[in-house]
Amino acid sequence: MMKLFNSRFELVLRVMLILKNSDKITKSEILALDLMSTYGKSCKIANENLHGNNQFDISEVAIRKELIDQAIAYLRLYELVEELYDSSLGYTYRLTNNGRKIIDQVNNDYADSYQKTLRKAIELIGKRDNEQLFSMLSKQFGMEVE
Repeated sequence: MMKLFNSRFELVLRVMLILKNSDKITKSEILALDLMSTYGKSCKIANENLHGNNQFDISEVAIRKELIDQAIAYLRLYELVEELYDSSLGYTYRLTNNGRKIIDQVNNDYADSYQKTLRKAIELIGKRDNEQLFSMLSKQFGMEVE
C-alpha cells in the first residue's frame, strides 16, 4: 500500500517549499514550520489541517524530525539544497539554483495550500529561538513539553 502523507517525496516537496519561502533556516525551524503548515487549523492560522483533522501526538515530532533529516540528506545528495554554517545559528539550509528551478515549476493545489499556510506560520514564528519556538508550539497543540 502506498503511503499518502509524509512519504519521502512529499517531505522533499515540503522542505523545498519551506526553503523557497525562507532565507537561511535551521532544521528546527523547518520542523516547526512544517508542523504548523500541515496542522494549520490546530495552530489557528488556517481553516483546515492540510492532512485532515486528526489528533496530534507528540511522538509525531520525533518521526517528522527523522523524515525531514532524510529529506534534507536526499536534497543535498542531488545538490538541490546546500548546508551552510552560521556562527550564531549553527547549520542552516537554503535552496541551490537548481533546487529553486525545480520548486518554481511545482504548481498544484497541495503546494498552493501548503504555501498559503506556511507564509502565516513564518509570520507567526518570527525570529524566536528554539526554546521559544517549541514552547509556542506546545501551547498551540495544547501539550506541555519539558
